[in-house]
Amino acid sequence: MIERTSVGDSAAKTAWTIALGFAVGMFPLLGVTTLACVLLARVLRLRQAPIQMGNYAALPFQIFLIIPFLRLGERIAGAERFVFDPAALLKGFPHVPDSTARAVVMAQWHMMEGWAVVAPVGFVVAGVIAKEVLRRRERAEIIPVRRAA
Repeated sequence: MIERTSVGDSAAKTAWTIALGFAVGMFPLLGVTTLACVLLARVLRLRQAPIQMGNYAALPFQIFLIIPFLRLGERIAGAERFVFDPAALLKGFPHVPDSTARAVVMAQWHMMEGWAVVAPVGFVVAGVIAKEVLRRRERAEIIPVRRAA
């Protein structure tokens, strides 16, 4: 059988902890998710390693889904489409007009709205996948317990 890292820590709990990290890890504002996962794990008394594993597994999705989250949030809010023009944004630095700053903040808000709709689905899908992977790992006994002779 496989040794567990802590007494009473089931594969299902570990899988759902990974899934929580994955759902939080998709949050579209870069640089926020690691701290959010640390705090969630402490508050919910979960292990840090599985929640951070899920968080880091979500990084490609976090980057890839920024625009889809934005567009979904715009649809939900019935807002105008945010136009990305990096050259115009860089040209205005360091004196960004208030209207541009408000547009960027609203775009971030719309990304968070899109994430809030998709994150529960990501949580469930990641949980089911993680649970199955851990179940197969246990069944295959990839890491056998070594017993003292």
